[in-house]
Amino acid sequence: MKKLLVTLLLAMMTALVLAACSDDSGKDKEESSGNVSEYKIGAIYSKTGPNSPLGEPEWNATKLIEDKINSEGGINGVPIKIILADDESSQEKATQEANRLINDEKVLVILGSSGSGESLAIKGIAMQQQVPMISAAASTHVVEPVEDAKWVFKTPQSDRHAVERVFIYLNEQKISKIGVISDSNAFGSSGVEQMEALAGEYNIDLVAKESYNTQDPDMSAQLTKINSAKAEAIIVWGTNPGPAVVAKNTRDLGIDLPIIGSHGIANQNFITLAEDAAEGVVIPTGKLLFPDQIAEDDIQFDVISSFYKDYTDKYSSEPTNFGSYGYDNLMLVIDALKNGATDRESIREYLENDVTDWVGTTGVFNFTDKDHNGLTADSLVMAVVKDGKWMLLK
Repeated sequence: MKKLLVTLLLAMMTALVLAACSDDSGKDKEESSGNVSEYKIGAIYSKTGPNSPLGEPEWNATKLIEDKINSEGGINGVPIKIILADDESSQEKATQEANRLINDEKVLVILGSSGSGESLAIKGIAMQQQVPMISAAASTHVVEPVEDAKWVFKTPQSDRHAVERVFIYLNEQKISKIGVISDSNAFGSSGVEQMEALAGEYNIDLVAKESYNTQDPDMSAQLTKINSAKAEAIIVWGTNPGPAVVAKNTRDLGIDLPIIGSHGIANQNFITLAEDAAEGVVIPTGKLLFPDQIAEDDIQFDVISSFYKDYTDKYSSEPTNFGSYGYDNLMLVIDALKNGATDRESIREYLENDVTDWVGTTGVFNFTDKDHNGLTADSLVMAVVKDGKWMLLK
Protein backbone atom coordinates (compact mmCIF):
# COMPACT_ATOMS: atom_id res chain seq x y z
CA MET A 1 0.00 0.00 0.00
CA LYS A 2 2.82 2.40 0.91
CA LYS A 3 4.55 1.74 -2.41
CA LEU A 4 1.32 2.47 -4.23
CA LEU A 5 0.84 5.78 -2.41
CA VAL A 6 4.41 6.84 -3.13
CA THR A 7 3.99 5.95 -6.80
CA LEU A 8 0.75 7.95 -7.01
CA LEU A 9 2.32 10.98 -5.32
CA LEU A 10 5.30 10.91 -7.66
CA ALA A 11 3.00 10.67 -10.66
CA MET A 12 0.95 13.66 -9.46
CA MET A 13 4.06 15.77 -8.84
CA THR A 14 5.44 14.91 -12.28
CA ALA A 15 2.13 15.85 -13.88
CA LEU A 16 2.07 19.17 -12.05
CA VAL A 17 5.64 20.00 -13.09
CA LEU A 18 4.91 19.13 -16.71
CA ALA A 19 1.73 21.22 -16.66
CA ALA A 20 3.62 24.19 -15.20
CA CYS A 21 6.33 23.88 -17.83
CA SER A 22 3.69 23.66 -20.50
CA ASP A 23 1.99 26.83 -19.22
CA ASP A 24 5.27 28.75 -19.01
CA SER A 25 6.23 27.58 -22.48
CA GLY A 26 2.89 28.77 -23.80
CA LYS A 27 3.32 32.14 -22.16
CA ASP A 28 6.86 32.51 -23.50
CA LYS A 29 5.68 31.52 -26.94
CA GLU A 30 2.83 34.04 -26.81
CA GLU A 31 5.09 36.83 -25.55
CA SER A 32 7.85 36.10 -28.05
CA SER A 33 5.36 36.13 -30.91
CA GLY A 34 4.13 39.55 -29.83
CA ASN A 35 0.56 38.38 -29.19
CA VAL A 36 -1.20 40.86 -26.89
CA SER A 37 -4.86 41.46 -26.13
CA GLU A 38 -4.65 45.27 -26.41
CA TYR A 39 -2.22 48.18 -26.67
CA LYS A 40 -2.56 50.39 -23.59
CA ILE A 41 -1.81 54.10 -24.05
CA GLY A 42 -1.99 56.74 -21.34
CA ALA A 43 -3.16 60.29 -22.12
CA ILE A 44 -3.04 63.15 -19.61
CA TYR A 45 -4.84 66.31 -20.73
CA SER A 46 -6.34 69.31 -18.94
CA LYS A 47 -10.04 68.48 -19.23
CA THR A 48 -10.78 70.98 -16.44
CA GLY A 49 -9.09 74.04 -14.93
CA PRO A 50 -7.58 77.11 -16.67
CA ASN A 51 -6.09 74.99 -19.49
CA SER A 52 -9.39 73.28 -20.35
CA PRO A 53 -9.81 75.23 -23.64
CA LEU A 54 -6.58 73.46 -24.68
CA GLY A 55 -7.19 70.11 -23.05
CA GLU A 56 -10.79 69.45 -24.00
CA PRO A 57 -10.23 69.30 -27.79
CA GLU A 58 -7.11 67.17 -27.18
CA TRP A 59 -9.19 64.84 -25.02
CA ASN A 60 -11.98 64.70 -27.63
CA ALA A 61 -9.57 64.04 -30.50
CA THR A 62 -8.06 61.15 -28.55
CA LYS A 63 -11.45 59.53 -27.96
CA LEU A 64 -12.42 60.09 -31.60
CA ILE A 65 -9.35 58.27 -32.91
CA GLU A 66 -9.62 55.44 -30.38
CA ASP A 67 -13.21 54.74 -31.47
CA LYS A 68 -12.30 54.97 -35.15
CA ILE A 69 -9.28 52.65 -34.94
CA ASN A 70 -11.12 50.03 -32.91
CA SER A 71 -14.20 50.14 -35.14
CA GLU A 72 -11.88 49.31 -38.05
CA GLY A 73 -10.46 46.24 -36.27
CA GLY A 74 -7.65 47.79 -34.24
CA ILE A 75 -4.00 47.71 -35.21
CA ASN A 76 -3.14 44.50 -37.04
CA GLY A 77 -6.14 42.98 -35.26
CA VAL A 78 -5.22 44.31 -31.80
CA PRO A 79 -7.46 46.99 -30.22
CA ILE A 80 -6.04 50.07 -28.54
CA LYS A 81 -7.10 51.08 -25.06
CA ILE A 82 -6.65 54.76 -24.21
CA ILE A 83 -6.65 55.51 -20.49
CA LEU A 84 -7.51 59.21 -20.27
CA ALA A 85 -6.64 61.23 -17.17
CA ASP A 86 -7.55 64.83 -16.30
CA ASP A 87 -4.67 66.70 -14.65
CA GLU A 88 -7.06 69.55 -13.77
CA SER A 89 -4.41 72.02 -15.07
CA SER A 90 -2.28 71.11 -12.05
CA GLN A 91 1.36 69.99 -12.07
CA GLU A 92 0.80 67.96 -8.90
CA LYS A 93 -2.17 66.13 -10.42
CA ALA A 94 -0.26 65.57 -13.67
CA THR A 95 2.55 63.95 -11.70
CA GLN A 96 0.15 61.69 -9.81
CA GLU A 97 -1.56 60.56 -13.00
CA ALA A 98 1.72 59.91 -14.80
CA ASN A 99 2.90 57.67 -11.98
CA ARG A 100 -0.42 55.83 -11.92
CA LEU A 101 -0.52 55.24 -15.67
CA ILE A 102 3.08 54.07 -15.86
CA ASN A 103 3.32 51.97 -12.71
CA ASP A 104 -0.23 50.70 -12.21
CA GLU A 105 -1.71 50.65 -15.71
CA LYS A 106 1.61 49.69 -17.40
CA VAL A 107 0.92 51.87 -20.45
CA LEU A 108 3.29 51.79 -23.42
CA VAL A 109 3.44 55.55 -23.83
CA ILE A 110 2.23 58.79 -22.22
CA LEU A 111 0.51 61.52 -24.25
CA GLY A 112 0.26 65.05 -22.83
CA SER A 113 -0.09 67.21 -21.06
CA SER A 114 -1.79 70.35 -22.40
CA GLY A 115 0.26 72.92 -20.49
CA SER A 116 4.01 73.49 -20.42
CA GLY A 117 4.24 73.35 -16.63
CA GLU A 118 2.35 70.08 -16.45
CA SER A 119 4.35 68.58 -19.31
CA LEU A 120 7.64 69.53 -17.66
CA ALA A 121 6.44 67.83 -14.48
CA ILE A 122 5.61 64.64 -16.39
CA LYS A 123 8.86 64.79 -18.34
CA GLY A 124 10.97 63.92 -15.32
CA ILE A 125 8.87 60.82 -14.63
CA ALA A 126 8.98 59.69 -18.27
CA MET A 127 12.75 60.04 -18.29
CA GLN A 128 13.22 58.24 -14.99
CA GLN A 129 10.87 55.38 -15.90
CA GLN A 130 12.07 55.25 -19.54
CA VAL A 131 8.61 55.59 -21.03
CA PRO A 132 8.08 57.43 -24.34
CA MET A 133 6.12 60.66 -23.94
CA ILE A 134 4.59 62.93 -26.58
CA SER A 135 3.61 66.33 -25.20
CA ALA A 136 0.98 68.80 -26.41
CA ALA A 137 2.78 71.79 -24.87
CA ALA A 138 4.70 74.59 -26.56
CA SER A 139 7.74 75.24 -24.37
CA THR A 140 11.04 74.32 -25.99
CA HIS A 141 12.21 73.06 -22.61
CA VAL A 142 9.91 70.05 -22.96
CA VAL A 143 12.30 68.57 -25.55
CA GLU A 144 15.48 70.59 -25.13
CA PRO A 145 18.26 69.90 -24.65
CA VAL A 146 17.64 66.61 -26.46
CA GLU A 147 20.25 64.77 -24.43
CA ASP A 148 18.03 65.41 -21.40
CA ALA A 149 14.84 64.47 -23.27
CA LYS A 150 15.72 61.10 -24.81
CA TRP A 151 12.23 59.71 -24.15
CA VAL A 152 10.27 62.91 -24.77
CA PHE A 153 8.77 64.31 -27.99
CA LYS A 154 6.15 66.96 -28.75
CA THR A 155 3.84 68.00 -31.58
CA PRO A 156 2.94 71.69 -31.09
CA GLN A 157 5.24 74.21 -32.68
CA SER A 158 7.75 75.31 -30.05
CA ASP A 159 7.54 78.83 -28.70
CA ARG A 160 10.77 79.48 -30.61
CA HIS A 161 8.96 78.73 -33.89
CA ALA A 162 6.06 80.98 -32.87
CA VAL A 163 8.40 83.82 -31.88
CA GLU A 164 10.28 83.48 -35.17
CA ARG A 165 7.01 83.69 -37.10
CA VAL A 166 5.93 86.78 -35.13
CA PHE A 167 9.28 88.48 -35.69
CA ILE A 168 9.11 87.77 -39.42
CA TYR A 169 5.68 89.42 -39.42
CA LEU A 170 7.01 92.43 -37.47
CA ASN A 171 9.83 92.85 -39.98
CA GLU A 172 7.27 92.79 -42.80
CA GLN A 173 5.25 95.48 -40.98
CA LYS A 174 8.42 97.51 -40.29
CA ILE A 175 7.82 97.37 -36.54
CA SER A 176 10.99 97.17 -34.45
CA LYS A 177 10.06 98.33 -30.92
CA ILE A 178 7.81 96.05 -28.92
CA GLY A 179 6.39 95.92 -25.44
CA VAL A 180 5.99 92.41 -24.07
CA ILE A 181 3.47 91.31 -21.47
CA SER A 182 3.52 87.65 -20.52
CA ASP A 183 1.97 85.14 -18.17
CA SER A 184 4.33 84.40 -15.27
CA ASN A 185 3.85 80.64 -15.81
CA ALA A 186 6.16 78.27 -17.72
CA PHE A 187 4.57 79.00 -21.10
CA GLY A 188 4.83 82.77 -20.76
CA SER A 189 8.34 82.73 -19.33
CA SER A 190 9.61 80.44 -22.08
CA GLY A 191 8.12 82.71 -24.75
CA VAL A 192 9.89 85.76 -23.35
CA GLU A 193 13.12 83.80 -23.16
CA GLN A 194 12.86 83.04 -26.88
CA MET A 195 12.05 86.66 -27.73
CA GLU A 196 15.14 87.82 -25.89
CA ALA A 197 17.26 85.19 -27.63
CA LEU A 198 16.02 85.98 -31.14
CA ALA A 199 15.52 89.75 -30.94
CA GLY A 200 18.98 90.65 -32.24
CA GLU A 201 18.68 88.33 -35.22
CA TYR A 202 15.50 90.10 -36.34
CA ASN A 203 16.49 93.64 -35.25
CA ILE A 204 13.71 93.78 -32.66
CA ASP A 205 14.03 95.96 -29.56
CA LEU A 206 12.14 94.89 -26.42
CA VAL A 207 11.50 98.34 -24.93
CA ALA A 208 9.33 97.04 -22.10
CA LYS A 209 8.79 93.68 -20.38
CA GLU A 210 5.85 93.15 -18.05
CA SER A 211 4.15 90.08 -16.59
CA TYR A 212 0.91 89.01 -14.95
CA ASN A 213 -0.49 86.03 -13.07
CA THR A 214 -2.76 83.68 -15.00
CA GLN A 215 -6.00 84.72 -13.29
CA ASP A 216 -5.27 88.45 -12.84
CA PRO A 217 -8.43 90.46 -13.68
CA ASP A 218 -6.67 93.66 -14.80
CA MET A 219 -3.37 94.52 -16.51
CA SER A 220 -3.88 98.26 -16.97
CA ALA A 221 -0.78 99.25 -14.97
CA GLN A 222 1.52 97.05 -17.05
CA LEU A 223 0.00 98.26 -20.32
CA THR A 224 0.39 101.89 -19.30
CA LYS A 225 4.12 101.27 -18.75
CA ILE A 226 4.41 99.62 -22.17
CA ASN A 227 2.71 102.59 -23.83
CA SER A 228 4.99 105.03 -21.99
CA ALA A 229 8.03 103.12 -23.28
CA LYS A 230 7.08 104.15 -26.85
CA ALA A 231 6.43 100.61 -28.01
CA GLU A 232 5.12 100.23 -31.56
CA ALA A 233 3.24 97.01 -30.79
CA ILE A 234 2.14 94.94 -27.81
CA ILE A 235 3.10 91.26 -27.71
CA VAL A 236 1.07 89.23 -25.22
CA TRP A 237 2.35 85.72 -24.49
CA GLY A 238 -0.01 83.46 -22.59
CA THR A 239 -3.15 81.36 -22.82
CA ASN A 240 -6.64 82.50 -21.90
CA PRO A 241 -7.97 84.31 -19.98
CA GLY A 242 -4.96 86.67 -19.63
CA PRO A 243 -4.57 87.71 -23.29
CA ALA A 244 -8.30 88.51 -23.53
CA VAL A 245 -7.95 90.78 -20.47
CA VAL A 246 -4.94 92.45 -22.09
CA ALA A 247 -6.92 93.13 -25.29
CA LYS A 248 -9.83 94.62 -23.34
CA ASN A 249 -7.62 96.75 -21.09
CA THR A 250 -5.63 98.05 -24.07
CA ARG A 251 -8.75 99.26 -25.85
CA ASP A 252 -10.34 100.62 -22.65
CA LEU A 253 -7.20 102.69 -22.01
CA GLY A 254 -7.39 104.11 -25.53
CA ILE A 255 -3.98 102.66 -26.43
CA ASP A 256 -3.89 102.47 -30.21
CA LEU A 257 -1.22 99.85 -30.74
CA PRO A 258 -1.32 96.56 -32.67
CA ILE A 259 -1.78 93.54 -30.41
CA ILE A 260 -0.01 90.32 -31.34
CA GLY A 261 -0.64 87.17 -29.34
CA SER A 262 0.95 83.76 -29.11
CA HIS A 263 -0.32 80.54 -30.66
CA GLY A 264 -1.73 79.80 -27.21
CA ILE A 265 -4.92 81.76 -28.00
CA ALA A 266 -5.68 80.14 -31.34
CA ASN A 267 -9.28 79.30 -30.48
CA GLN A 268 -12.76 80.80 -30.37
CA ASN A 269 -12.52 81.13 -26.60
CA PHE A 270 -10.20 84.14 -26.94
CA ILE A 271 -12.69 85.94 -29.18
CA THR A 272 -15.55 85.10 -26.83
CA LEU A 273 -13.67 86.44 -23.80
CA ALA A 274 -12.21 89.53 -25.47
CA GLU A 275 -15.44 90.40 -27.34
CA ASP A 276 -15.04 93.49 -29.56
CA ALA A 277 -11.49 94.03 -28.28
CA ALA A 278 -10.43 90.87 -30.15
CA GLU A 279 -10.92 92.60 -33.49
CA GLY A 280 -7.60 93.08 -35.27
CA VAL A 281 -5.55 90.89 -32.90
CA VAL A 282 -2.92 88.91 -34.83
CA ILE A 283 -1.37 85.54 -33.92
CA PRO A 284 0.85 82.80 -35.37
CA THR A 285 -1.13 79.58 -35.76
CA GLY A 286 -1.39 76.18 -37.33
CA LYS A 287 -3.69 75.73 -40.31
CA LEU A 288 -6.43 73.76 -38.57
CA LEU A 289 -7.85 77.04 -37.23
CA PHE A 290 -9.43 77.72 -40.64
CA PRO A 291 -9.62 74.49 -42.69
CA ASP A 292 -11.86 76.04 -45.35
CA GLN A 293 -9.14 78.58 -46.17
CA ILE A 294 -6.44 76.01 -46.99
CA ALA A 295 -5.56 75.47 -50.65
CA GLU A 296 -6.42 72.01 -51.99
CA ASP A 297 -2.86 71.51 -53.23
CA ASP A 298 -1.49 72.05 -49.70
CA ILE A 299 0.24 68.87 -48.49
CA GLN A 300 -1.83 68.99 -45.26
CA PHE A 301 -5.18 69.55 -46.96
CA ASP A 302 -6.41 65.93 -46.90
CA VAL A 303 -5.46 65.11 -43.31
CA ILE A 304 -6.79 68.41 -41.96
CA SER A 305 -10.04 68.21 -43.91
CA SER A 306 -10.69 64.61 -42.86
CA PHE A 307 -9.95 65.21 -39.18
CA TYR A 308 -11.95 68.45 -39.10
CA LYS A 309 -15.02 66.76 -40.59
CA ASP A 310 -14.83 63.74 -38.28
CA TYR A 311 -14.39 65.96 -35.23
CA THR A 312 -17.16 68.43 -36.01
CA ASP A 313 -19.55 65.62 -36.97
CA LYS A 314 -19.00 63.95 -33.59
CA TYR A 315 -18.72 66.93 -31.25
CA SER A 316 -20.52 69.77 -33.10
CA SER A 317 -17.63 72.10 -32.21
CA GLU A 318 -14.31 73.23 -33.66
CA PRO A 319 -11.25 71.09 -32.89
CA THR A 320 -8.92 74.15 -32.96
CA ASN A 321 -5.15 73.74 -33.11
CA PHE A 322 -5.23 72.03 -29.74
CA GLY A 323 -7.33 69.23 -31.18
CA SER A 324 -4.64 68.87 -33.82
CA TYR A 325 -2.01 68.24 -31.12
CA GLY A 326 -4.19 65.51 -29.65
CA TYR A 327 -4.65 64.01 -33.11
CA ASP A 328 -0.97 64.05 -34.03
CA ASN A 329 0.15 62.74 -30.63
CA LEU A 330 -1.97 59.60 -30.91
CA MET A 331 -1.55 59.06 -34.65
CA LEU A 332 2.24 59.04 -34.28
CA VAL A 333 1.95 56.22 -31.73
CA ILE A 334 -0.51 54.35 -33.96
CA ASP A 335 1.92 54.69 -36.85
CA ALA A 336 4.67 53.21 -34.69
CA LEU A 337 2.46 50.29 -33.58
CA LYS A 338 1.41 49.56 -37.17
CA ASN A 339 5.06 49.31 -38.10
CA GLY A 340 5.90 46.79 -35.40
CA ALA A 341 7.09 49.10 -32.60
CA THR A 342 5.05 47.54 -29.81
CA ASP A 343 7.09 48.11 -26.65
CA ARG A 344 8.38 51.25 -24.94
CA GLU A 345 11.92 51.11 -26.31
CA SER A 346 10.92 50.34 -29.90
CA ILE A 347 8.30 53.11 -29.89
CA ARG A 348 10.93 55.60 -28.77
CA GLU A 349 13.33 54.34 -31.43
CA TYR A 350 10.65 54.55 -34.11
CA LEU A 351 9.73 58.14 -33.23
CA GLU A 352 13.34 59.29 -33.27
CA ASN A 353 14.47 57.46 -36.39
CA ASP A 354 11.49 56.77 -38.64
CA VAL A 355 9.27 59.86 -38.51
CA THR A 356 10.35 61.55 -41.74
CA ASP A 357 8.11 63.85 -43.80
CA TRP A 358 5.21 62.62 -41.67
CA VAL A 359 2.18 64.74 -42.57
CA GLY A 360 0.11 65.66 -39.54
CA THR A 361 -2.59 68.20 -38.82
CA THR A 362 -0.06 70.49 -37.12
CA GLY A 363 2.66 70.30 -39.74
CA VAL A 364 5.08 68.01 -41.54
CA PHE A 365 7.25 66.27 -38.93
CA ASN A 366 10.88 65.22 -39.16
CA PHE A 367 12.10 63.89 -35.82
CA THR A 368 15.81 63.19 -35.39
CA ASP A 369 18.15 62.40 -32.52
CA LYS A 370 18.82 66.15 -32.36
CA ASP A 371 15.24 67.38 -32.79
CA HIS A 372 12.29 65.89 -30.89
CA ASN A 373 9.83 68.50 -32.16
CA GLY A 374 10.46 68.04 -35.86
CA LEU A 375 8.83 71.26 -37.09
CA THR A 376 9.97 74.65 -38.38
CA ALA A 377 8.51 78.16 -38.31
CA ASP A 378 7.13 77.45 -41.80
CA SER A 379 4.48 75.23 -40.23
CA LEU A 380 2.86 78.39 -38.85
CA VAL A 381 0.81 81.00 -40.66
CA MET A 382 -0.50 84.34 -39.39
CA ALA A 383 -4.15 84.90 -38.49
CA VAL A 384 -6.20 87.96 -37.61
CA VAL A 385 -9.58 88.42 -35.96
CA LYS A 386 -11.94 89.94 -38.51
CA ASP A 387 -15.67 90.37 -37.93
CA GLY A 388 -15.47 88.10 -34.91
CA LYS A 389 -13.68 85.22 -36.68
CA TRP A 390 -10.13 84.03 -37.12
CA MET A 391 -9.04 84.62 -40.72
CA LEU A 392 -5.88 83.65 -42.56
CA LEU A 393 -3.72 86.77 -42.91
CA LYS A 394 -2.38 86.92 -46.43
